[in-house]
Amino acid sequence: MTTSIVVGVDGSPDSGIALDWAAKEAALRGAGLTIVYGLLMPVAAVPFGPAAALPPSEELRELATGVLDAARTRVAAAEPGVAVDTFLILRGAVDAILDVAGDAAMIVVGTRGLGAVGGLLLGSVSSRVAARAHCPTVVVPPVVAPDDGSIVVGVDGSSPGDAALRFALAEAGRRSAKVVAVHAHHDQADLETLVPAALERARAANLTAPDVSVRLDAGRPADVLLEEGQDAAMIVVGSRGRGQVRSLLLGSTSSAVLQRSTRPVAVVRAP
Repeated sequence: MTTSIVVGVDGSPDSGIALDWAAKEAALRGAGLTIVYGLLMPVAAVPFGPAAALPPSEELRELATGVLDAARTRVAAAEPGVAVDTFLILRGAVDAILDVAGDAAMIVVGTRGLGAVGGLLLGSVSSRVAARAHCPTVVVPPVVAPDDGSIVVGVDGSSPGDAALRFALAEAGRRSAKVVAVHAHHDQADLETLVPAALERARAANLTAPDVSVRLDAGRPADVLLEEGQDAAMIVVGSRGRGQVRSLLLGSTSSAVLQRSTRPVAVVRAP
């Protein structure tokens, strides 16, 4: 259903933090929470023949079921009013999450899962889900963000930028938070009109927020967003900006923000 929030788990600490964030968001929205574990089936090579997928071992199934049971218990303790469904899907994590998400309101994932290598590289599951999802995807880092922080959103006049702004205004309305609309570009020509016009379009959709401030800067968009969002509750970006071709890859600004942010990042695609 469109009121559900889908979160991927694998038993890693990062997925636990993402689960906690998703449970809070579900409580805030009055939404249900769907917890997904993707279990990729091993493939057996047949000599001179097609590969065949094998069913996972009973041990792997028990491990996955144990993670889902622990996740349900964790949510019940933290947010007892949130209805929870769990799914064990015999596919890779990305496909499992996207299959279950369907018409969900939001997908939530951690930055890295079990077996991920530390460093500046974003986990492949989180980046691929954010690039392919049709609903907003929130990537939650292993740092607890302040609940009372502002919602920082990148605005560039594009359809994804407008969608990101609408999402930011709606989130801020739920949290009684301030919105900081950021526009950064090397060309100064449209700085004075672009953001006010985007705000007017968003408000035409009956979206309001307690307070909206605007930051105009001629620096690199990712740098400006990260600087403004270092104490934010969330940073919001569109999945595509001006001059970029829509594909299965995230745009450069979205990717840079996801790679470097210590705050939850929502990636929003235009409808």
